[in-house]
Amino acid sequence: MGKVTRFFTESIWGKSFLILLAWNLVIRLLAIFGYFLLPERFAPLDFISRFWQSNFLFWSFANFDGEHYLSIARFGYQFRGGFPQYAFFPFLPVLIKTIFFFVRDYYLAGMLASQLGLYLALVYIFKWCRELKLPEIRWLLLVSTGTIFLASVYTEPVFLALAAMSMYFAEKRWWGRAILFTALATATRANGLFLPLFILVKLLQAKKSVLISTCSFLLSYSGLFSYMVFLYFKTGDAFNWFHSQGAWGKATATSPITTFLSYLRSTTYQFQPDFIHLVVVIEVLTTLVAIFLFIILLQRQKLGLAYWLYLGGNLTMPILTGSLGSMPRFFLILFPLLTVVPTLSKWGKTLYYTFSVTVCIIGIMLFTRGYWYG
Repeated sequence: MGKVTRFFTESIWGKSFLILLAWNLVIRLLAIFGYFLLPERFAPLDFISRFWQSNFLFWSFANFDGEHYLSIARFGYQFRGGFPQYAFFPFLPVLIKTIFFFVRDYYLAGMLASQLGLYLALVYIFKWCRELKLPEIRWLLLVSTGTIFLASVYTEPVFLALAAMSMYFAEKRWWGRAILFTALATATRANGLFLPLFILVKLLQAKKSVLISTCSFLLSYSGLFSYMVFLYFKTGDAFNWFHSQGAWGKATATSPITTFLSYLRSTTYQFQPDFIHLVVVIEVLTTLVAIFLFIILLQRQKLGLAYWLYLGGNLTMPILTGSLGSMPRFFLILFPLLTVVPTLSKWGKTLYYTFSVTVCIIGIMLFTRGYWYG
């Protein structure tokens, strides 16, 4: 018993496991609270077992995109509900399929994949912060605007783990591991496109040769390249992951001004007192908070060029697609920005904590009751 107790009280692995359990309990309690406030607007998936369909505290955590990741894991890529699933990157479905081999249940495999990812993210974000002597930010991540996606069958927990491991191993100059996890990140979601740039800059700063740096940079994209080869043979279009975005409300390219004017209309004279426009306001405010933290990070010369490229690229991406609809989720991926929050003034921290916790609670209740959120 002494070794077990020490593991949970002294080891970062044990402490992170306890944090994960406690956090999941709080998420479910908030979801129950939402059950009594909002009518249900979603139905359980028809291809998961009846046990999971019987209670919204189970099936609601596979809402929206979660349906597609589970569907891809079970049936492969297809058109579902008239929408092409090629916009969803393959690593999470592959991970779900692998775990399914052991547990023989797709919903359970999806939740295990998600929470395994979050567990590793909690461990390696702590290690990353300690390596760079930065403030502890895990609890800020767990009460952020996109918290609900960390508890669901979404790519965010897995991508966070891969990104944190890539950054940590790059800081340790363990390049083989950093490149491996970067490659997996590029097969997990489009935001992984900016991680190889991070690796390239770190290699050059470590005075590695141009040849080694370039080869490592290209190797870091091997996850995306593999998916593109698959798409070419399946659909005849290696860039279908990009071209399919339009079917999901993402423009292939637009100007920041167009995005700004669109959201200005939605939040002013076109505003309606409903949940759709509430989410629009949250998206805009989350974007403004992210930009504010990014500017402060630049001014204080924290972290350096490699991180600026990663953060700047992922902050710019939704603005150039004309939709801020993923910003609560994108904010999770921008986790290095959270290192700025503990250094803000008293009023700055109070405003941030109030906004973050309030939106976190709103997001949990909306999502688990079937209302579109982020």
